[in-house]
Amino acid sequence: MLNQLSKTDKMVRQDKETLKRAKKVLNVRKDKDFVEYEEYLYLYKKYKKALNQAYNIFEISDTYQDKLIKTKETLKNKIEEKNKIEKKLNQKIEELKNTQENLKNKNKELEELSTRDQLTGLYNRREFEKVIKKEWRYAIRELEPISLIMMDIDNFKPYNDNYGHLAGDHCLQKISKCMMKSLKRPRDFVARYGGEEFVAILPETGIKGAKVTAERLRKKIYNLKIPHKYSNVEEYITISLGIATTKEPDLFLFEELLDEADQALYKAKETGKNKIEIKQMDF
Repeated sequence: MLNQLSKTDKMVRQDKETLKRAKKVLNVRKDKDFVEYEEYLYLYKKYKKALNQAYNIFEISDTYQDKLIKTKETLKNKIEEKNKIEKKLNQKIEELKNTQENLKNKNKELEELSTRDQLTGLYNRREFEKVIKKEWRYAIRELEPISLIMMDIDNFKPYNDNYGHLAGDHCLQKISKCMMKSLKRPRDFVARYGGEEFVAILPETGIKGAKVTAERLRKKIYNLKIPHKYSNVEEYITISLGIATTKEPDLFLFEELLDEADQALYKAKETGKNKIEIKQMDF
């Protein structure tokens, strides 16, 4: 831009000098040859007019070039500012995504915590009630059998009283972990029903399958070899189990099956403990 201005200024100075010399020549010609003078005067005026137009063009060109440079500079600054804003916005969006993902994970954790028993890690009674309703509807719709197993730790009160509540908690945790490992199928479900009582849902399972699962649970708990010298059954911790099963879920309410499983458990406790009692519910 500076080089362009210096060239224009130089041309202007040169043209002004040329016009001065032409004016002097015209003054000389005026006295000698009027006709020739008029011709040169016409050419002089025309040349001067053309120069003035050229100067105007140069001036306008310089003005627009200044504006163009300023506009380009402003545009460049705007683009840089826009890029900075976009970068910050992308960072904020990424932070927001991370926050949303963290919140989603936290919500999952909270939801999972709300469905679990804090001590044992098993599902809690509220989750059991939710799952049994869902499985009951499925059993009715698909005409599939369904079984429940109610389980209770034998002589757990004397265990707690003599070994202490901390030992009692450890006992519950070991038994719960064993129960989770003993249920083989993905939809088999076990929950802590309350205190030392547990319940298992066995979808698509009849009396034979339920009995096999219950016996596996009973043996695995006994094989933990948790000492219990205050038991009137065995020298180790044992459980009693009550099974209720039906091939006709559409004829009953799940509460009826649960009540029958509870009564079967009560019978197992009353008739010696460390055993299984079964109730088949069919018309």
